[in-house]
Amino acid sequence: MIRLYGSAMSGNAHKVRIALAFLGLAWEEQATDAAARRTDAFRALNPMAQIPVLVEGDFVLRDSQAILAYLAARHRPGDWDGRTPEERGAIMVWLSHAANEIFNGPALLRAERLFDWSIDRERAAAVTDRILSVVEAHLAARDWLVGDRLTIADIAASPYLALAPDGGIDLDRWPRIRDWTRRIAALPGFPAMPGWPAAS
Repeated sequence: MIRLYGSAMSGNAHKVRIALAFLGLAWEEQATDAAARRTDAFRALNPMAQIPVLVEGDFVLRDSQAILAYLAARHRPGDWDGRTPEERGAIMVWLSHAANEIFNGPALLRAERLFDWSIDRERAAAVTDRILSVVEAHLAARDWLVGDRLTIADIAASPYLALAPDGGIDLDRWPRIRDWTRRIAALPGFPAMPGWPAAS
């Protein structure tokens, strides 16, 4: 049985939930709050004291992007992680954006509002405007970030963009991003998350 350490409001943990649900895999979730992440037992799983962490038998993996890459390679090779070298490279670009610009922009603005994080708001807002412009333009002529189907690029990049209104961002200003996140939510098996707009 797969065990996922996460929290209900974590966009990074939700990336893994989406992948597990779309793959039809059973998992057990271990709610892991900030106090639990400081324990020696959790640090033995992830010395960075961060969620999510996936445990499958004796295999332990941290970092949401790494977990998505593992699940794709194990259960949906090619389809989710790229059929060609070009697709694989393009998918990696979006995993990098998810870990960098999307986290340091929309995700931080959300964390400031919901969890009272202390952030450089001006910098986070600037990063947000830049990455939202890039994603909006990229989606002008396509339904998915890479290729003609959902890949781990979409799963990695979408949560903190779908949840951007939690950080004070009006997604009506970014209609292609809004519609893309709703398209993901409309897929069979999508696990609901508070704050993620329902499929239209």
